[in-house]
Amino acid sequence: MSDDELSDDMQELNELIAEYREKEEAEEKGDASAEEENEEEVANENSANDEGKKSKTVETTGTLEVPMDKVLFGDKNKLLKNLKRAVGQKAKAEDDGSQSDDEDDKEDGTENVTKKKRKPVWVDEDDEVIQLGDVKKETKHTGPLDHLKMDKTYKEHLTARFTRIVNQPKWASLEEKDKAKNSDDEGDDGDLLRTVGFLNKPPEGILADKHLNAKRVKDVNRATYAEGNINSIQFHPTSTAALVAGDKGIASIYAIDGTQNDKLHNIHIPNFAIKCARLLPCGTKAVFGSFVHHAYLYDLMTAKETRYQLRKDSGNMCNFIISPCGRYLVSAGRCGEIHIQEAKTFEIIASFKQNDNVASMCFTNDSQRLIVSGNSANVCVFSMRQQRLEHRFIDDGCIAGKAMDLSPNQRMLATGSMEGVVNVYDFENVMQTQTPLPIKSFLNLTTAISCVKFNHSSELLGFASQRCPNAVKLAHFPSGTVYANFPGFMPKLGSVRYMEFSPHSAYLAMGNNKECPLFRLKHFKNY
Repeated sequence: MSDDELSDDMQELNELIAEYREKEEAEEKGDASAEEENEEEVANENSANDEGKKSKTVETTGTLEVPMDKVLFGDKNKLLKNLKRAVGQKAKAEDDGSQSDDEDDKEDGTENVTKKKRKPVWVDEDDEVIQLGDVKKETKHTGPLDHLKMDKTYKEHLTARFTRIVNQPKWASLEEKDKAKNSDDEGDDGDLLRTVGFLNKPPEGILADKHLNAKRVKDVNRATYAEGNINSIQFHPTSTAALVAGDKGIASIYAIDGTQNDKLHNIHIPNFAIKCARLLPCGTKAVFGSFVHHAYLYDLMTAKETRYQLRKDSGNMCNFIISPCGRYLVSAGRCGEIHIQEAKTFEIIASFKQNDNVASMCFTNDSQRLIVSGNSANVCVFSMRQQRLEHRFIDDGCIAGKAMDLSPNQRMLATGSMEGVVNVYDFENVMQTQTPLPIKSFLNLTTAISCVKFNHSSELLGFASQRCPNAVKLAHFPSGTVYANFPGFMPKLGSVRYMEFSPHSAYLAMGNNKECPLFRLKHFKNY
């Protein structure tokens, strides 16, 4: 190539460079200061390249030397900027996108420390205005309650009390849902554990076998004390309420919270001493029995009672139970007869017979077997499906049976006798022999056992005797030890005739000649 041709090519390149610079100056007129800085950078680069890499530079007509990459592509930053404009992207959009990505990362990560809350569907303005001091009543013991008016709202007080008694269920927690959503990427093992999650469920805690953390709270029937001798106590299966019935023909329903135990409803049946009262598993109806030849079915939803006349040869309903399925009502008749009736119509389906009068009865969880203890050492097991006697065994060391209960896990059968002995059997072993040996015998009480009761987890067994005041004990399983600190010194429980655990064992209620002492078992969190 000759010198003339090279000079012509350089001249064309210089013209292109000049046109390119004119376009850039026209686009960035308002940014003169930035342009000056870019020119200084270009001059510095040119001087550096002039010293180290003269072979890669091209001489212009003046003293300015431009690198070959700048001649071909221009400035790097400006080239990228022009490319973004060509595809319709803006630098501002990129900045906004990066900010939104950061916010998404914060929501997915641990930086989101704010606790999620459900938005209420409807809000009552009065709830925010009413203060706790406006609702609480002044007494001679408390004095003026002006300080409570500035303490907290009545809504906050009720919310805290509900959480303390019932606790928030896991399905209502938004945090649990987020954890389940984030665990979708765990793979096949994660899917398996979610399918059979009980295998990986953390234990709620082991109940101590030597010391029971229990506290006596307000009596269940403190609002009235009108029932007389307490013969029946039963906690509602779905709500925080309890049914208490006594000899005066009065059955009351109380709200259980441990502090007030307000009365919700009162049922009075004249000339009808309630000897036994049971709630149906649905929780909407209650059955009352007495010495007379009729019984009452009470609808709790409509507050209406229905009287049913019993057959004269069927006896009375002083002692009856309702099956877990809610279909059968089994009552103890005369001379060892056992009548199976429809729970809602009192129609007799079948009758069983044993040699001794019936002392106590209990069902298995599937309602297929009925276990009956008589006023002797014999215990009978009847099959509800085949309607016949399936098995019979002898209670070890017992002369006259008084009470009996089957644990909810169907593994232990507890019997109480007239001699004050409580035997605990392995139920599977009981069904295989007629002379089983108890796995544990409790000799803590010396008078006739009035009641025995397991809690919902089969960890506690309570037994009491009404022949002696304060004769109440709680035993721990599987250790088989009796709590030395329960009920404590000077409990003033009276002659306990009946006892009952709440559905999740948070409360233990007892019944004596007038009162219903209530204990809060702090190991169990839910009602």
